[in-house]
Amino acid sequence: MIINRLILHNFRQFYGTQILEFGNQLNNQLVTIILGENGRGKTGVYRAILFALYGDLLLEQDSSDSEVILTNIKALQEDYNNEHKGVVCKVSLDFHHEREHFLIERSIYSIMENNGKVIERLQDVKLYHYEQEKTIHDEEQINQMINKMLDARVKNYFFFDGERIERLTRASLQQRNEIATGIKNLLKIDHLLKTKDVLVHVQKQITKELQKHSTGEYQKKLKEKLRLDEELEKNRKEKSQLFQQLSSVEASILNIDEKLNMFQEKIDEIGKRKELENRYEKVQQEYGYAFQRLQEFNSTLQLMLSKDSLYAVKSQIDILLGEESEKSFVSLELIEQILRDFTCICGTTFTEGSKEYDALKGLQRAVEYKLEKADYLDLKANIMKLIGFLEDKDKHLQYLLESVNQKEQELEEIRSQIEYINQRLKDTKIEDLDQINAQREQLVQQKIEIGVQIRQLDEDYETLQAKREQNNLALRDLKVKSGVHQQLIRKQEEVTKAIEAIDELIQQFEKDVISDLEIASTQNLHYLLDDSGRMNIKQVKVLQDYSLEVVNHFGQPFLANISQGQRQVLSLSFITALAQVAGGTETLEMPLFMDTPFGRLSGKHQMNLLDFIPKVCSQWILLVTDKEFGENEKRCFLEQGQVGKFYILESVEPGVTQIVERSLE
Repeated sequence: MIINRLILHNFRQFYGTQILEFGNQLNNQLVTIILGENGRGKTGVYRAILFALYGDLLLEQDSSDSEVILTNIKALQEDYNNEHKGVVCKVSLDFHHEREHFLIERSIYSIMENNGKVIERLQDVKLYHYEQEKTIHDEEQINQMINKMLDARVKNYFFFDGERIERLTRASLQQRNEIATGIKNLLKIDHLLKTKDVLVHVQKQITKELQKHSTGEYQKKLKEKLRLDEELEKNRKEKSQLFQQLSSVEASILNIDEKLNMFQEKIDEIGKRKELENRYEKVQQEYGYAFQRLQEFNSTLQLMLSKDSLYAVKSQIDILLGEESEKSFVSLELIEQILRDFTCICGTTFTEGSKEYDALKGLQRAVEYKLEKADYLDLKANIMKLIGFLEDKDKHLQYLLESVNQKEQELEEIRSQIEYINQRLKDTKIEDLDQINAQREQLVQQKIEIGVQIRQLDEDYETLQAKREQNNLALRDLKVKSGVHQQLIRKQEEVTKAIEAIDELIQQFEKDVISDLEIASTQNLHYLLDDSGRMNIKQVKVLQDYSLEVVNHFGQPFLANISQGQRQVLSLSFITALAQVAGGTETLEMPLFMDTPFGRLSGKHQMNLLDFIPKVCSQWILLVTDKEFGENEKRCFLEQGQVGKFYILESVEPGVTQIVERSLE
């Protein structure tokens, strides 16, 4: 899809009729820059395009309870003061898709009531097809056509705002939710999920029906199955609610952190506390690993308790075998042969009773003794192996104990430092800061408590699953013996197989999408990073909990070691990958909107971004402020010669913005 022209009539800040034309791939001028301060209507341009295409009244980043008025307030006020007949707000979008030319137009009728409240109602929608010279008015047909061009589930991946980039840099529940939602939308398996829900419902009904017609132990197990299924579902719902609470708490903590940052005199303490909290989480993880290794050592610890006994047994065997037991001997058969022949292997002859004969007889007795004690030698060899295995385990145990103790001390020290900073912030004479800090402490404690509840639910879920598996095994045996309602049983088996098949299909789909995202994210990241970053970072990974990780060239997790700027680039790489996978091609066939991305990137990363994005999209609409779009950025765009249109959003009066086209030079 290539957008050619956007016509706005009394939409948001744009009073009257105003027009935006967009750069495209013609002459390789695919970049459109829209410069304006916050509140001038930069995001309103993107909002207008989504309204035209999908009839969206809200953006993804708008809160669900927010009241967004799309009609221009000045036009509404003028209408209220004069005829009071209402105002028509209209957006027209001229675009190409697969070499076909379209014009879509949507309108809203709005009126301001006496109490100042604005009532808005969706009005007409029409789609004109230039090649067919035909206008379509049926809204459902239009929506189907637009969805075929760009699925509504993935439309938001073609708009990057600074907040989304920032969210993905944080190792938080918000990050995991963002990634999980992205993957779910990319799967496009809504119908498959609905089918599964229907089958699960049917499965429950069949189980209830079987229970009615069953008796004895089989009926008892069916009742237990229904109970376990209900408990598992209850567990899932409770965990989902807790995750929502956790997300809300994390968002509140972030909001408070932003407020705290306003108190410049305490910025160092606040920053240090954040570092300590991050360090605390890392050390807590390291403590968990150290403690796990110590637990795994328990089996070896039991052997270590027998070490003294092993040495005692070895000493007894040594006494029993004597010193000669360690010497090497020739075979008994050879000695007996020599004694019979009275001839040494060197050719020397001897007689019975000679000193040579007596020496050989002594050697014969020693070899016979050794053979008698062969079992003791085997036992001694095994004991020596066991002693050898345990030899360094004392040191290893000491190391494990020291590791656990060290991490405990580190945690205690960090806790003490955090408490000290909290006390300093609490004792400040600034009343607002004291109150905000107290709220933050409560939220952090609440976050910890929710985490404990989630872990408990996870443990309960595993226990319930194990019980359900045992129940299924018991039912499998009992249903053969019961002989009741074989038709219902067969139906239950078929439904269960269908649910399992859908689960496997979803897992495979998700695995494929994650693989595509990892490959695209890694390629994007390597393009955007500088040389030192590429030397340290090999690959982007999406972990099982949907969090982002990077690994170094040794295959080790490396996210904790990268800079904040590199985290921003990682987020940008992943968001771009979402758009690429959503579009189905490495080069995006949709306009890519980016809202104020530069302020969060270093100079080198900015330059890489300016070079990279035009290579992976068909159109780039850049929404910027003058603070982040300075002379360096202008010069870079001029050198590349890729800017087709440059607009400035000028504030004419409160609530009214004028679109002014300018030359970038």
